[in-house]
Amino acid sequence: MTPRSFLRAAPLLLAAATLLTACAERLPSDAGARNPLTPRPTVTPTTPWASLDGGQSFACGLASGGQAYCYGRNAYGNLGDSSAANSSVPVAVWQQGESYSQVTAGAFHACGIAAGGQAWCWGANADGRLGDSTTATLPLIPVKVKPHGAVAFTSLSAADLHTCGLDSGGQGYCWGSGADGRLGNNSKTSALTPVAVQQGATTFTQIQAGFWHTCALDNGGQAYCWGYGADGALGYGFSFGDSIPHAVSQPLGVTFSSIYTEYKHVCALDSGGQAYCWGPNGSSQLGDSTITRSYTPVATRMPAGVTYSKLALAAASTCGLSTAGQAYCWGAGSNGQLGHGSTASSRLPVAVSQPSGVTFTDIRAESQAYCALDTVGQTWCWGQNTWGGLGDGSTTNRTSPVAVVH
Repeated sequence: MTPRSFLRAAPLLLAAATLLTACAERLPSDAGARNPLTPRPTVTPTTPWASLDGGQSFACGLASGGQAYCYGRNAYGNLGDSSAANSSVPVAVWQQGESYSQVTAGAFHACGIAAGGQAWCWGANADGRLGDSTTATLPLIPVKVKPHGAVAFTSLSAADLHTCGLDSGGQGYCWGSGADGRLGNNSKTSALTPVAVQQGATTFTQIQAGFWHTCALDNGGQAYCWGYGADGALGYGFSFGDSIPHAVSQPLGVTFSSIYTEYKHVCALDSGGQAYCWGPNGSSQLGDSTITRSYTPVATRMPAGVTYSKLALAAASTCGLSTAGQAYCWGAGSNGQLGHGSTASSRLPVAVSQPSGVTFTDIRAESQAYCALDTVGQTWCWGQNTWGGLGDGSTTNRTSPVAVVH
C-alpha cells in the first residue's frame, strides 16, 4: 500500500477497529467460556424436526428431542451458536443443557421456551428485545428472559424489534421496542423485560408480534391488534397507532380460529378454513386479486375446493397450507418465494411445486422465502437464499422446495 493509499484508508481502518472494540466490550461476559464445540455441530441425518419458524433471511427448527437448530444469515448472532458467521446448513443452538418446547425467529433474533416456561433469547438486542434487562449488543448464545413476576410462558412470538409471549392463563406479555405502542401496555416506551399487555378481562389464546404491531386472538374468536396502524394492520380502520388492544372489525358472523402476522400485513383463518387478510397490499399479498390496501379484513380468494389449516406471511407475499397438505402462495414472487417453479408474481393463490409424495404439515415464512415441514419431520424451503437461509448448503435462490440438510 502506498503512503497516499494508506492515508485514504486510515479513517476506515480506525472506524472498523473502534466498532470491533465496542462490540467486544458489550458481549456477554461469559460468552467465550460457553462456546459450543468446534466445528459447529450440524443436524444428524436421522434427526426429524418437530417444528420450525422463519426470521429475516434465517430460520430455526426444533428437533423432536428439544434441541434447536438455525441456519442462514448470522450477522447479529441470531443462529445462537456463539459465532456471527453465516451458515447454509443448520447449526445447533448453544442451549446450555436446556431442552426447548418451542422456538421462534424474529428479524435478527430468536427465542425458545425451556422447562418450566423459562424463555431464552439470542441475537440482536436493540431496545431490549431479548428481555434480559440489557441492551447488550450481539449476545451470540441464549440469555435468560427475566420474567414479569413468576410468569411461565407457553408460547412466544419474535418480531423485528420486540418479542411477545403468553402464559397459561392467557395473559400477554411483550418486551423490546415500545414505538407506536406495539407492547400493548398503554405506553410507547421500550421495555427491557416483559410487561403485561393491558387486555382487561380478555383471555388470549394466541399472540403474534408483527413488524411494528402486535395482534392476538381471544377464546371467542375475536382478534385484537395494537401498535402502528396507518398501513391498515390494526384491522379496524385508519389509525396512526394504538398502545392497547383494540378489536378488529371482523366480517359479520365471522370468528377466527388462528391469526398470523410476521411482517406488515395480517391474516386469520375462520373455523371453516377460509382466509381473511388486512393491511398493505401493494403486491396483492392479501390475496383478494387487488393491490388495494385494506383497513379491515377481506376474504382471500381460495382455490376451488381448498380450505386452509395454516398460513404464513412474508414481506410481500402469503402462503396457505391446505388441510390436505398442499401449499399455495400469492403476492410477490421475484425471488421464487411463491414456490411454483418461476419468479412470476401472482394476485391469486398458486400451488407450490412440492416433491412427489411429499405432504406438508406446517409452513413458516422468512422475509422473502418459506419453509415447510413434512410428515416425517423433513424441512423444505424455497425463495431467497442470499445468506443460506434455505438450509440446503447453497446460497442459490430456489423457485421450488429444496430439502434442508438434516
